[in-house]
Amino acid sequence: MLNYIVYRLLLIIPILFGVTIVVFILNQLIPGDPVDFMLDIDATEADREYIRSYLGLDKPLIVQYFIWLSNILQGDFGMSVTRQTEVSYLILGALKNTAILIAVGGTIAFIIALIIGIFSAMYPKSKMATLSNVLGISCVSIPNFWAALMLIGLFAVFLGWLPASGIRSTGQESSLLDMAKHLVLPAIAVGLTTIGTMTRIVRSTFVDIFKQDFVVTLRAKGQGKGTIMKHVFKNGLPPVLVVAGLEIGSLMGGSVITESIFNWPGVGKLLYDAISQRDYPLIQGGILIISLLFVSVNMIVDVLHAYVDPRIRKSLGGGAS
Repeated sequence: MLNYIVYRLLLIIPILFGVTIVVFILNQLIPGDPVDFMLDIDATEADREYIRSYLGLDKPLIVQYFIWLSNILQGDFGMSVTRQTEVSYLILGALKNTAILIAVGGTIAFIIALIIGIFSAMYPKSKMATLSNVLGISCVSIPNFWAALMLIGLFAVFLGWLPASGIRSTGQESSLLDMAKHLVLPAIAVGLTTIGTMTRIVRSTFVDIFKQDFVVTLRAKGQGKGTIMKHVFKNGLPPVLVVAGLEIGSLMGGSVITESIFNWPGVGKLLYDAISQRDYPLIQGGILIISLLFVSVNMIVDVLHAYVDPRIRKSLGGGAS
Protein backbone atom coordinates (compact mmCIF):
# COMPACT_ATOMS: atom_id res chain seq x y z
CA MET A 1 0.00 0.00 0.00
CA LEU A 2 2.81 2.40 0.88
CA ASN A 3 4.57 1.61 -2.39
CA TYR A 4 1.36 2.40 -4.26
CA ILE A 5 1.05 5.80 -2.54
CA VAL A 6 4.68 6.65 -3.35
CA TYR A 7 4.12 5.57 -6.96
CA ARG A 8 1.07 7.81 -7.27
CA LEU A 9 2.99 10.75 -5.78
CA LEU A 10 5.85 10.30 -8.23
CA LEU A 11 3.38 10.06 -11.11
CA ILE A 12 2.18 13.58 -10.37
CA ILE A 13 5.56 15.05 -11.40
CA PRO A 14 5.49 14.22 -15.14
CA ILE A 15 1.77 14.99 -15.29
CA LEU A 16 2.27 18.48 -13.90
CA PHE A 17 5.28 19.04 -16.15
CA GLY A 18 3.10 18.22 -19.14
CA VAL A 19 0.40 20.53 -17.80
CA THR A 20 2.86 23.45 -17.60
CA ILE A 21 3.77 22.97 -21.27
CA VAL A 22 0.15 22.78 -22.40
CA VAL A 23 -0.88 25.77 -20.28
CA PHE A 24 1.99 27.90 -21.55
CA ILE A 25 1.30 27.05 -25.21
CA LEU A 26 -2.45 27.63 -24.94
CA ASN A 27 -1.80 30.90 -23.15
CA GLN A 28 0.12 32.16 -26.17
CA LEU A 29 -2.86 31.44 -28.42
CA ILE A 30 -5.11 33.89 -26.57
CA PRO A 31 -5.54 36.91 -28.86
CA GLY A 32 -4.61 40.33 -27.58
CA ASP A 33 -1.66 41.95 -25.87
CA PRO A 34 -1.48 42.39 -22.07
CA VAL A 35 0.53 45.58 -22.60
CA ASP A 36 -2.62 47.19 -24.05
CA PHE A 37 -4.34 46.78 -20.67
CA MET A 38 -1.49 48.45 -18.80
CA LEU A 39 -0.97 51.56 -20.92
CA ASP A 40 -3.17 54.39 -22.09
CA ILE A 41 -4.14 54.75 -25.72
CA ASP A 42 -1.73 57.66 -26.18
CA ALA A 43 1.27 55.68 -24.85
CA THR A 44 4.36 55.82 -27.06
CA GLU A 45 6.04 52.86 -28.69
CA ALA A 46 8.99 53.35 -26.34
CA ASP A 47 6.65 52.91 -23.38
CA ARG A 48 5.28 49.74 -24.91
CA GLU A 49 8.74 48.32 -25.49
CA TYR A 50 9.80 49.15 -21.94
CA ILE A 51 6.80 47.34 -20.45
CA ARG A 52 7.30 44.40 -22.81
CA SER A 53 10.95 44.15 -21.76
CA TYR A 54 10.01 44.49 -18.07
CA LEU A 55 7.55 41.60 -18.36
CA GLY A 56 10.00 39.51 -20.37
CA LEU A 57 7.66 39.34 -23.36
CA ASP A 58 10.46 40.36 -25.73
CA LYS A 59 12.32 37.08 -25.14
CA PRO A 60 11.81 33.92 -27.24
CA LEU A 61 8.91 31.74 -26.11
CA ILE A 62 11.16 28.87 -25.04
CA VAL A 63 13.12 31.25 -22.81
CA GLN A 64 9.92 32.69 -21.37
CA TYR A 65 8.71 29.16 -20.56
CA PHE A 66 11.84 28.09 -18.70
CA ILE A 67 11.98 31.37 -16.78
CA TRP A 68 8.37 30.86 -15.73
CA LEU A 69 8.97 27.19 -14.86
CA SER A 70 12.05 28.07 -12.81
CA ASN A 71 10.07 30.66 -10.88
CA ILE A 72 7.21 28.20 -10.32
CA LEU A 73 9.58 25.65 -8.83
CA GLN A 74 10.71 28.34 -6.38
CA GLY A 75 7.10 29.12 -5.42
CA ASP A 76 7.00 32.34 -7.41
CA PHE A 77 3.91 32.45 -9.66
CA GLY A 78 4.68 35.94 -10.85
CA MET A 79 2.87 39.24 -10.65
CA SER A 80 -0.59 39.89 -12.07
CA VAL A 81 -0.27 42.24 -15.03
CA THR A 82 -3.55 44.07 -14.50
CA ARG A 83 -3.82 43.93 -10.69
CA GLN A 84 -0.15 44.43 -9.81
CA THR A 85 -0.50 41.82 -7.06
CA GLU A 86 1.25 38.50 -6.58
CA VAL A 87 -0.57 35.72 -8.43
CA SER A 88 -0.21 33.32 -5.50
CA TYR A 89 -1.91 35.80 -3.17
CA LEU A 90 -4.82 36.30 -5.57
CA ILE A 91 -5.28 32.57 -6.19
CA LEU A 92 -5.11 31.57 -2.54
CA GLY A 93 -7.68 34.22 -1.65
CA ALA A 94 -10.06 33.05 -4.38
CA LEU A 95 -9.37 29.35 -3.81
CA LYS A 96 -11.02 29.46 -0.40
CA ASN A 97 -14.30 30.66 -1.92
CA THR A 98 -14.17 28.08 -4.71
CA ALA A 99 -13.48 25.31 -2.20
CA ILE A 100 -16.57 26.34 -0.23
CA LEU A 101 -18.71 26.39 -3.37
CA ILE A 102 -17.49 23.01 -4.64
CA ALA A 103 -17.67 21.38 -1.20
CA VAL A 104 -21.26 22.46 -0.61
CA GLY A 105 -22.44 21.84 -4.18
CA GLY A 106 -20.65 18.50 -4.40
CA THR A 107 -21.87 17.29 -1.01
CA ILE A 108 -25.48 18.17 -1.80
CA ALA A 109 -25.22 16.49 -5.20
CA PHE A 110 -23.61 13.35 -3.79
CA ILE A 111 -26.16 12.92 -0.98
CA ILE A 112 -29.14 13.45 -3.30
CA ALA A 113 -27.71 11.09 -5.92
CA LEU A 114 -26.91 8.43 -3.33
CA ILE A 115 -30.39 8.49 -1.80
CA ILE A 116 -32.31 8.52 -5.07
CA GLY A 117 -29.94 6.10 -6.81
CA ILE A 118 -30.00 3.44 -4.06
CA PHE A 119 -33.76 3.69 -3.54
CA SER A 120 -34.48 3.36 -7.26
CA ALA A 121 -32.09 0.39 -7.43
CA MET A 122 -33.95 -1.33 -4.59
CA TYR A 123 -37.29 -0.75 -6.33
CA PRO A 124 -36.44 -0.70 -10.08
CA LYS A 125 -40.09 -0.69 -11.19
CA SER A 126 -41.22 2.09 -8.87
CA LYS A 127 -42.01 5.69 -9.72
CA MET A 128 -38.77 6.67 -7.96
CA ALA A 129 -36.78 4.64 -10.50
CA THR A 130 -38.53 6.43 -13.35
CA LEU A 131 -37.98 9.76 -11.63
CA SER A 132 -34.26 9.02 -11.18
CA ASN A 133 -33.89 8.34 -14.91
CA VAL A 134 -35.69 11.56 -15.80
CA LEU A 135 -33.65 13.50 -13.22
CA GLY A 136 -30.37 12.05 -14.43
CA ILE A 137 -31.00 12.83 -18.10
CA SER A 138 -32.40 16.29 -17.33
CA CYS A 139 -29.54 17.40 -15.07
CA VAL A 140 -26.86 16.15 -17.46
CA SER A 141 -28.57 17.87 -20.41
CA ILE A 142 -29.05 21.26 -18.74
CA PRO A 143 -26.08 23.62 -19.34
CA ASN A 144 -24.67 25.24 -16.21
CA PHE A 145 -25.14 28.79 -17.48
CA TRP A 146 -28.81 28.19 -18.38
CA ALA A 147 -29.52 26.59 -14.99
CA ALA A 148 -27.82 29.51 -13.25
CA LEU A 149 -29.88 32.08 -15.15
CA MET A 150 -33.14 30.18 -14.48
CA LEU A 151 -32.34 29.94 -10.76
CA ILE A 152 -31.65 33.67 -10.60
CA GLY A 153 -34.81 34.45 -12.52
CA LEU A 154 -37.01 32.28 -10.28
CA PHE A 155 -35.59 32.58 -6.76
CA ALA A 156 -33.90 35.99 -6.90
CA VAL A 157 -35.98 38.07 -9.33
CA PHE A 158 -39.48 36.55 -9.31
CA LEU A 159 -39.75 35.21 -5.74
CA GLY A 160 -37.10 37.43 -4.15
CA TRP A 161 -36.10 34.72 -1.67
CA LEU A 162 -32.35 34.66 -2.29
CA PRO A 163 -29.66 37.12 -3.47
CA ALA A 164 -28.64 36.93 -7.12
CA SER A 165 -24.90 37.58 -6.89
CA GLY A 166 -21.89 38.15 -4.69
CA ILE A 167 -20.70 36.43 -1.55
CA ARG A 168 -22.20 38.89 0.95
CA SER A 169 -24.70 41.73 1.00
CA THR A 170 -23.34 45.24 0.53
CA GLY A 171 -23.72 47.65 3.39
CA GLN A 172 -24.26 44.89 5.93
CA GLU A 173 -22.00 43.22 8.44
CA SER A 174 -20.64 39.93 7.13
CA SER A 175 -22.23 36.87 8.75
CA LEU A 176 -22.37 33.14 8.19
CA LEU A 177 -26.12 33.27 7.52
CA ASP A 178 -25.71 36.00 4.90
CA MET A 179 -22.97 34.02 3.15
CA ALA A 180 -25.13 30.87 3.26
CA LYS A 181 -27.95 32.72 1.49
CA HIS A 182 -25.58 33.83 -1.27
CA LEU A 183 -24.20 30.29 -1.52
CA VAL A 184 -27.49 28.44 -2.14
CA LEU A 185 -28.08 29.29 -5.81
CA PRO A 186 -24.50 28.91 -7.12
CA ALA A 187 -24.09 25.64 -5.17
CA ILE A 188 -27.24 24.21 -6.77
CA ALA A 189 -26.19 25.43 -10.22
CA VAL A 190 -22.69 23.97 -10.00
CA GLY A 191 -23.95 20.65 -8.61
CA LEU A 192 -26.79 19.97 -11.07
CA THR A 193 -24.70 18.11 -13.64
CA THR A 194 -23.08 16.07 -10.89
CA ILE A 195 -26.50 15.11 -9.53
CA GLY A 196 -27.48 13.78 -12.94
CA THR A 197 -24.27 11.84 -13.54
CA MET A 198 -23.99 10.43 -10.02
CA THR A 199 -27.67 9.40 -9.84
CA ARG A 200 -27.42 7.30 -12.99
CA ILE A 201 -24.12 5.71 -11.93
CA VAL A 202 -25.26 4.97 -8.37
CA ARG A 203 -28.47 3.40 -9.65
CA SER A 204 -26.74 1.21 -12.27
CA THR A 205 -24.02 0.18 -9.80
CA PHE A 206 -26.43 -0.90 -7.07
CA VAL A 207 -28.81 -2.58 -9.53
CA ASP A 208 -25.94 -4.86 -10.57
CA ILE A 209 -24.98 -5.54 -6.95
CA PHE A 210 -28.55 -6.45 -5.93
CA LYS A 211 -28.45 -9.16 -8.62
CA GLN A 212 -25.25 -10.77 -7.31
CA ASP A 213 -25.23 -14.19 -5.65
CA PHE A 214 -24.27 -13.00 -2.18
CA VAL A 215 -27.40 -10.81 -2.01
CA VAL A 216 -29.59 -13.75 -3.10
CA THR A 217 -27.94 -15.90 -0.45
CA LEU A 218 -28.50 -13.30 2.29
CA ARG A 219 -32.17 -13.04 1.32
CA ALA A 220 -32.50 -16.84 1.30
CA LYS A 221 -31.10 -16.95 4.83
CA GLY A 222 -33.76 -14.51 5.95
CA GLN A 223 -31.42 -11.63 6.69
CA GLY A 224 -33.06 -8.26 7.27
CA LYS A 225 -32.83 -5.30 4.92
CA GLY A 226 -30.37 -3.57 7.24
CA THR A 227 -27.87 -6.43 7.07
CA ILE A 228 -28.30 -6.80 3.32
CA MET A 229 -27.85 -3.06 2.72
CA LYS A 230 -24.70 -3.08 4.86
CA HIS A 231 -23.07 -5.67 2.57
CA VAL A 232 -24.45 -4.04 -0.58
CA PHE A 233 -23.16 -0.63 0.45
CA LYS A 234 -19.67 -2.00 1.15
CA ASN A 235 -19.52 -3.42 -2.38
CA GLY A 236 -21.08 -0.43 -4.09
CA LEU A 237 -19.16 2.34 -2.36
CA PRO A 238 -15.73 1.89 -4.04
CA PRO A 239 -16.83 2.45 -7.69
CA VAL A 240 -19.16 5.26 -6.66
CA LEU A 241 -16.30 6.87 -4.72
CA VAL A 242 -14.08 6.80 -7.82
CA VAL A 243 -16.73 8.48 -9.94
CA ALA A 244 -17.34 11.07 -7.21
CA GLY A 245 -13.64 11.93 -7.28
CA LEU A 246 -13.69 12.34 -11.04
CA GLU A 247 -16.76 14.55 -10.77
CA ILE A 248 -14.72 17.07 -8.79
CA GLY A 249 -13.08 17.96 -12.09
CA SER A 250 -16.51 18.68 -13.56
CA LEU A 251 -17.36 20.82 -10.56
CA MET A 252 -14.16 22.83 -11.04
CA GLY A 253 -14.87 23.27 -14.74
CA GLY A 254 -18.47 24.28 -14.11
CA SER A 255 -17.44 26.75 -11.43
CA VAL A 256 -15.83 29.05 -14.04
CA ILE A 257 -19.17 29.90 -15.66
CA THR A 258 -21.19 29.64 -12.47
CA GLU A 259 -18.90 31.95 -10.49
CA SER A 260 -18.91 34.48 -13.33
CA ILE A 261 -22.71 34.55 -13.54
CA PHE A 262 -23.22 34.78 -9.77
CA ASN A 263 -20.19 37.07 -9.33
CA TRP A 264 -18.83 34.59 -6.78
CA PRO A 265 -15.22 35.64 -6.02
CA GLY A 266 -13.57 32.28 -6.62
CA VAL A 267 -10.82 30.95 -8.88
CA GLY A 268 -13.26 30.49 -11.76
CA LYS A 269 -14.29 34.15 -11.69
CA LEU A 270 -10.65 35.16 -11.28
CA LEU A 271 -9.63 33.14 -14.35
CA TYR A 272 -12.54 34.46 -16.39
CA ASP A 273 -11.49 38.04 -15.66
CA ALA A 274 -7.83 37.21 -16.29
CA ILE A 275 -8.63 35.75 -19.72
CA SER A 276 -10.73 38.80 -20.59
CA GLN A 277 -7.83 41.06 -19.62
CA ARG A 278 -5.05 38.88 -21.18
CA ASP A 279 -3.37 38.60 -17.78
CA TYR A 280 -0.91 35.82 -18.73
CA PRO A 281 0.74 35.22 -15.33
CA LEU A 282 -2.63 34.98 -13.59
CA ILE A 283 -4.04 32.63 -16.26
CA GLN A 284 -1.02 30.34 -16.12
CA GLY A 285 -0.88 30.28 -12.32
CA GLY A 286 -4.61 29.73 -11.92
CA ILE A 287 -4.83 26.83 -14.37
CA LEU A 288 -1.72 25.24 -12.88
CA ILE A 289 -3.16 25.38 -9.36
CA ILE A 290 -6.47 23.90 -10.54
CA SER A 291 -4.59 21.12 -12.37
CA LEU A 292 -2.55 20.37 -9.25
CA LEU A 293 -5.72 20.16 -7.17
CA PHE A 294 -7.44 17.92 -9.71
CA VAL A 295 -4.49 15.53 -9.89
CA SER A 296 -4.15 15.50 -6.09
CA VAL A 297 -7.84 14.76 -5.58
CA ASN A 298 -7.68 11.88 -8.05
CA MET A 299 -4.67 10.47 -6.24
CA ILE A 300 -6.50 10.68 -2.92
CA VAL A 301 -9.53 8.95 -4.45
CA ASP A 302 -7.36 6.15 -5.82
CA VAL A 303 -5.78 5.62 -2.41
CA LEU A 304 -9.19 5.64 -0.70
CA HIS A 305 -10.48 3.21 -3.32
CA ALA A 306 -7.65 0.84 -2.48
CA TYR A 307 -8.32 1.31 1.23
CA VAL A 308 -12.06 0.52 1.11
CA ASP A 309 -11.82 -2.27 -1.46
CA PRO A 310 -10.00 -5.35 -0.07
CA ARG A 311 -9.62 -6.80 -3.57
CA ILE A 312 -7.44 -3.88 -4.63
CA ARG A 313 -5.43 -4.05 -1.40
CA LYS A 314 -4.82 -7.72 -2.08
CA SER A 315 -3.63 -7.03 -5.62
CA LEU A 316 -1.34 -4.25 -4.39
CA GLY A 317 0.08 -6.57 -1.77
CA GLY A 318 0.68 -9.10 -4.51
CA GLY A 319 3.33 -7.00 -6.16
CA ALA A 320 1.84 -3.71 -7.36
CA SER A 321 4.15 -0.82 -6.74
